Amino acid sequence: MSLRLKTIQGVLWNGLEIFGGKIVQILITIILARILAPEDFGIIGLLVIFTELSKVILDSGFSQALIRKQDANQKDFTSVFYFNIIVGVILYIFLYFSAPFISEFYNFPELKKISRVIFFTIFINSFGIVQNAKIVQAVNFKILASRTIIANIFSGVIAIYLAYIGFGVWALVWQMVIASFLRVTLLWYFSKWLPSFNFDFEPVKKLFPFSRNLLLSGLFDVIASNIQTLLIGKFYTKTDLGYYSQAKLLAGIPSQTLTQVIRNVTYPTLSILQDQQAQLKEAYRKVIKIAVFAVFPVMLGLMATGKNLIPLVLGEKWIPAIPYFMVLCAAGAIFPLYSINQNIFLVKGKSKLYLNVSISKRLITLTAIFITLQISVLAMVLGHLVATIINTLITMHFSGKIISYSLKEQINDVLGVILISMVMAGVMFYLDDVFSSYSNIIMLIIQTILGTIVFFIVAFLFRLSMLSDIKDIMRNLFNNK
Repeated sequence: MSLRLKTIQGVLWNGLEIFGGKIVQILITIILARILAPEDFGIIGLLVIFTELSKVILDSGFSQALIRKQDANQKDFTSVFYFNIIVGVILYIFLYFSAPFISEFYNFPELKKISRVIFFTIFINSFGIVQNAKIVQAVNFKILASRTIIANIFSGVIAIYLAYIGFGVWALVWQMVIASFLRVTLLWYFSKWLPSFNFDFEPVKKLFPFSRNLLLSGLFDVIASNIQTLLIGKFYTKTDLGYYSQAKLLAGIPSQTLTQVIRNVTYPTLSILQDQQAQLKEAYRKVIKIAVFAVFPVMLGLMATGKNLIPLVLGEKWIPAIPYFMVLCAAGAIFPLYSINQNIFLVKGKSKLYLNVSISKRLITLTAIFITLQISVLAMVLGHLVATIINTLITMHFSGKIISYSLKEQINDVLGVILISMVMAGVMFYLDDVFSSYSNIIMLIIQTILGTIVFFIVAFLFRLSMLSDIKDIMRNLFNNK
């Protein structure tokens, strides 16, 4: 199978995994949001920063190191597997005994029991990290697609039942635990990979110089990305946090899902081209252009429909989440430029530069958060948008230097689709004003259909280059089949 066809098939299967899993997640969230109170989602949001930090520490950058290492063998995978389990045990013990302090920090006694159950997912997840890395390295996303969809459906159905019979926030807690258990169990069943019985720290030591910088960078990323959630939970109400966390979830799903599909599949593929500078740059240009084409119009379209979408999807009690959702959609539109550019640091083995750039970006993010903290939750979200724009430009500059792909070139490559998406969003906002007397569902349909038509008409009129790239990819896919 050619590298091109393998990549395209990887995109399709990874897309099915992530999109299928997210569609299930959205449907489950919509149902749960109509049964549970915003405060219940806010309670879960209090613990997000702790679970996300634990995920980064648990992996410690070894997944990316194994994927990038083209001669990784059974000994390498086995060593990292046992290392992950040891770290998982240590993390769970530490967080178990930290639960009373976390509960006291938020002044919410019930959080002690809730956190100890949720933190158990960290130990469960430690058993599946290497299997996941091995599957990604082989660009075999069919397994991951099956695992994610099955786990999300079963855990979601159980959560809905528990919420319906009055479990409240515990329905969300058990959903997380059951989903983690099912994902890991299905990984073992589908992957067929088993660790050897011998454990040697030597491969871990060899991989660590590369992975440690990813670990530190990941810690900075998680802290900067989730400290808003922590501070909103501390200084505002749990209901406020519920509005923010659900807006962040719904705005993040399309942007992060589309970007994750492209980033997951192209990372192992681009790694193969790591020593071929010209081919790497050309391949990467297409990746960035198509990623922006896929994400930017979707996110600006969601921003324009926010006033009709949130009440329709979540219910009238979630209307206060609308302004957060709209601003976070704008930030999500930029996300592919921010996220996928990071692949270049990893592909070229520049983990130290990756760390240094991450530190500078996170300092900018933290500065924006602390400037806006005492104003309002909306001010914090707007500060996040400004910091995201600045950090994206920094990432593009430094990653581009590695492959001689300047910031100016990158902006020129994506400027067309950005401007056309803004025109589309402007039309959709105008339609919302003109037809404001219509119901939410009618307005949503009108905005979506006419916005999509406007986007593609303008794109064809200006002969947007991404259209040719997408046509070439589809032609290659069907020709190979």
